[in-house]
Amino acid sequence: MSRDMPWIGDCGGRPDSCLLSRPRHTLTMQPRIKFNDAWGMIPLEFADEVIEFFDHKLQPSHPLRAFKLFPIAKCWRKHRYLVEEMESSDLLWVLDFGRRRRIKGKTFYHFMRIETQAEMDALLKADCEEWVQSMKDAGAWNQS
Repeated sequence: MSRDMPWIGDCGGRPDSCLLSRPRHTLTMQPRIKFNDAWGMIPLEFADEVIEFFDHKLQPSHPLRAFKLFPIAKCWRKHRYLVEEMESSDLLWVLDFGRRRRIKGKTFYHFMRIETQAEMDALLKADCEEWVQSMKDAGAWNQS
């Protein structure tokens, strides 16, 4: 099994045979999440609670209500989540309950679609740097 393509599964060492048997829309992969100290996975046993939180918190006309969202990760000390569509797709968003944006005259919680690995890496790196700085400011980080 190839570590670079986790969706290949047991193909007997021949990724080409699995590539041909997969539906076309799964051939494009969403960006890989390289977890760091600022971001943590949401355990499956708590996913339903987070989904209920989304249902309660998202505005009734929020654009992401068109999708059935599944939480993947949460940013440390922020109400910022990485979410994907529950259906088989490669759509990945950052949903931030700490920020708002206006769309067509209405205010919604901020969201941004992550389309490339570079966007994902930049987001994770920025949050990790902010986390390190907060640890240094709190005196929990040895600066020597």
